Formats: sequence, structure tokens, C-alpha cells
Amino acid sequence: MKSFVRDTVAITGKELKQLRRDPVSLVLTIIFPILLIGIFIVIVSAFRATTHNVPVVVADLDGTPASSALLSQLTQSRFIHVTQLVQTEDQAYQEVANGQVIGAIVIPQGFGAALASGNAFVIVSTDNSKLTSSAFVSVAVNQGAQDLVNEARLGEGGVNFALKIAPIEVITRPLSGRPPTGDTILPGFLGMIAILGGFDDIVNAISRERERGTFPRLTLSPVSLFAVYSGKMFATVVLTILRTALVLVIFSLYGLVIRGSLILIFLTTILIAVFTLSLGLSMSARIRGSATLTVLEIAMTFPLFTLAGTFNSPLLLASGGRAIADSLPWTYGNDALRRLIYLGAGLNAVAGDLLILFVSSLILMPIAILLSKRTM
Repeated sequence: MKSFVRDTVAITGKELKQLRRDPVSLVLTIIFPILLIGIFIVIVSAFRATTHNVPVVVADLDGTPASSALLSQLTQSRFIHVTQLVQTEDQAYQEVANGQVIGAIVIPQGFGAALASGNAFVIVSTDNSKLTSSAFVSVAVNQGAQDLVNEARLGEGGVNFALKIAPIEVITRPLSGRPPTGDTILPGFLGMIAILGGFDDIVNAISRERERGTFPRLTLSPVSLFAVYSGKMFATVVLTILRTALVLVIFSLYGLVIRGSLILIFLTTILIAVFTLSLGLSMSARIRGSATLTVLEIAMTFPLFTLAGTFNSPLLLASGGRAIADSLPWTYGNDALRRLIYLGAGLNAVAGDLLILFVSSLILMPIAILLSKRTM
């Protein structure tokens, strides 16, 4: 019994000494349960959003008291946020096509007269690559139209257009791109595969090499550290191309119609993986153990499914969650993949998203090299 206790105490002391030698692992061991609870709190609070503020533009082509009353209803909606009033129908649709807004609401000329005769309609064009967000636009317009009809019938708020008892028809014209059978989360999954692949490459490229003792020998060779990291990054590019090709084949077999340029899709996943690798290289300078890095990878993966827009658009998050999502370069990568795959968007539509990923990688790479030099 005494020997069992003695051995137990010795093993306990050894484990504590090993943790003390790796301060980062010790901190993560202590705070990981707290971090995990915090992650779920963020996710729950994000899905409990009471307002959504999906951005839309409105083209009021009628300019009558009736159309102004409908516009007033739309601006009061808790689902949408009218960001701009445009003059023409083409301008409204162009804002959606360029990715500036999720929906365009067109109040046609003659709306007031049609409302009085019971034949009024409103046109809604939505970005169908964001299915849930576009649904909120349709819901908001239908609700606003119904509220206008109810007020007109009751004569509330000075609204009285000699209205016949007939609802306002909402004609929805989603941008073509997402086929009815397409799964709305497949592009997000492609983005997450690129992210997880980048994290795995970090573990294999740096952490496990350090554990085997080969990384210090590599840094002592005549090859510069920048060349070492660049070589590992190009290896990640090759692996990302293979992963993306395999996933796209699976998507095609699943029935997904890919409407965008394959070159741009591959470029997007490569930039996602390169940014992930750049971030991981910075982290690996402080986190030496592959197991510790793997735990951190898992801890980051769960919130990214929500915050980076894998399942739904970040526009549906609460204000705090949306602010976090907007600060993550991965969010822009997933958005670009949706627009490329579902809408067939071109380079102009996703150039901003790709630039954010590229610049973020350029910023992180020198930081990773500097941190690695300081920890050798």
C-alpha cells in the first residue's frame, strides 16, 4: 500500500513538473474548461438574436403616399435594415449582384393606384447564396405589406387609400445560382475543410518536427528560416489543391451545381489554408507540443462553425457575434465560396474577400518568423 501511494505521488510530481516546464500547456489545461463553456455561451447568445438587420436596398419607383407608407413599414422591420434608397430597378439589382446587400425591394410605378384597386405587388430580389438571410427579407416584406393593408383597412395613422380587400402580392426573384437540391452549407464545409487542413499541416510541419528533434537541425542549416516556412507553405498549397479537388468531386456526385470559376474556388481555398497556416505558425512558436496545438485546434473549430458562417450567414448573429465574425478572415473566405459556387460570381465580386485573406497572411508570416527566432 505504501509503495502504491509513493508511486502515485511520484507520477503526480512528474506530471506537474512537465506542465511547469511548458507554461502554455499549463495555462491551457487550467482554462480549457472555462474556454469551452465560454464558447458555448457565445454560440447560444448568437442564436438568441432578437433582431437580424439583414441589409437591403429599396427602389421606390412610385413616389406616392402609398409607397411611402410601405417604405415606412419596411424601415421599422426588426428583420431587415434599409441601407440605401436607389432610383432605378437596375441599381437595386446591381447592389445585390455585387454583394453589397442581401436583398433589393422594388416598389413599382403605379403601386398606389394598384393598391386602391386591389392589384398591388412588390418585387423582391435576393442573394440566394445566403438562403436563411434571403428568407428573412421575404418575411419582412410580406409582414410590412400585410401591416400596410391592415392599417389601410382600419384607417390608422392617416392611411386610407380607398383600399379594396386584397393583399399585396410579393413577387420573389432570387438570383439564380443555388439549385433547389443544393445543400446550403456545402460551401461552408469546403471552407472548414481548408481551415482544418491548414491546422493539421501546422501540427505535421512544425510541432511534430520539433518533438522529433529535427526542426532545430533544420534551422541550423544554411537555409533561411523564411525559406523553411515558405517551403512548408507551398506544401500546404499542394495539399489544399488535392483536398479541394476531392471535395468538389464529392459535391458534384452529391448533385451540387458549381456555377463559378474553378480557378477562383481553388484560389479561395488556398488563401484560406495559407492564412490558417500563417496563424498556426505564429501559435506554434509558443505552443511546442503537437497535442496542445491539437486541443487548441479543436477548441477553435466549434465556434468557427458558427462565427465564420459555415451554417448560416453571420448577419443572423447578435451584434457581439457579428462583430467577432467580421473580424475573422475566414468569414470572408466562406462568403467568397458561397458566391462563387452558388451565384457564379466573378473576380470583381470576391476580390475584396480574397484581398483580406491575402493581406492577413502577409501580416502574420513575419510575426511567425520573428517569434520562432526568439524561441530558438
